[in-house]
Amino acid sequence: MKTKISLLALFLAFSISNVFAHALWIETLATGKKGQPQDVKVFFGEYEHNEPDTAVKWFSNLKDFKLVLTAPNGTTKVLTASPDVLFYKASFTPDQDGTYKLSIVHEVAAVYEKAKIEYYAFADVAVSTLKINTVFPADAALTIRPDKHALKVGETAVHEVIYNKAPFANQKLTVVGPDKKGQPTATDAQGKFNFKPAAKGNYFLEAFTEEKKPGKLNGKDYEKTWHLVTYTTEVK
Repeated sequence: MKTKISLLALFLAFSISNVFAHALWIETLATGKKGQPQDVKVFFGEYEHNEPDTAVKWFSNLKDFKLVLTAPNGTTKVLTASPDVLFYKASFTPDQDGTYKLSIVHEVAAVYEKAKIEYYAFADVAVSTLKINTVFPADAALTIRPDKHALKVGETAVHEVIYNKAPFANQKLTVVGPDKKGQPTATDAQGKFNFKPAAKGNYFLEAFTEEKKPGKLNGKDYEKTWHLVTYTTEVK
């Protein structure tokens, strides 16, 4: 009997980790210039294994995501994203000093393994100044909030993780560096953790939580909601 229970627990753990090996993330340069177009790419797949899914294989309604740009003055607009082979691409031209925030808040239309899935993805672009943009989408239940953007190697930023407007305290996270090797970390009692990059390149930060609250989505019952957030940044 104990063996059966152990095997069941292993299966459930594998199922959850297998689903959330896939994530939605945004890639762009960490700095931009006024008057110059800024390219943005949106990926879905397994970041740590460098395996983005082809755009034609994105499941359910993922292709209907909205890529929102929040300017330093707080105004927002939805960027038009078009499919490429391995990602969706968009662009914008900064016209203000400050930090532009790129964000995606997406609810998957299909219920998977009795779970509703909520994806959140964030990235920032600093223009002329490193003043932080603290505006986050109100419908993002889980967010990763840095206190610095456009880091250089060896610099330290304090990241705060917020879940349902409260600190995501004493929770595990994953940081994937340019070598594509995941490094586990954890938040403290205030929902914060230190990020100190040791090499140049792109960094991928990911947090996950499960909310055990039943409901109905598009006529389908679900028992829980899986929240997955990513934050990507370039280190120079």
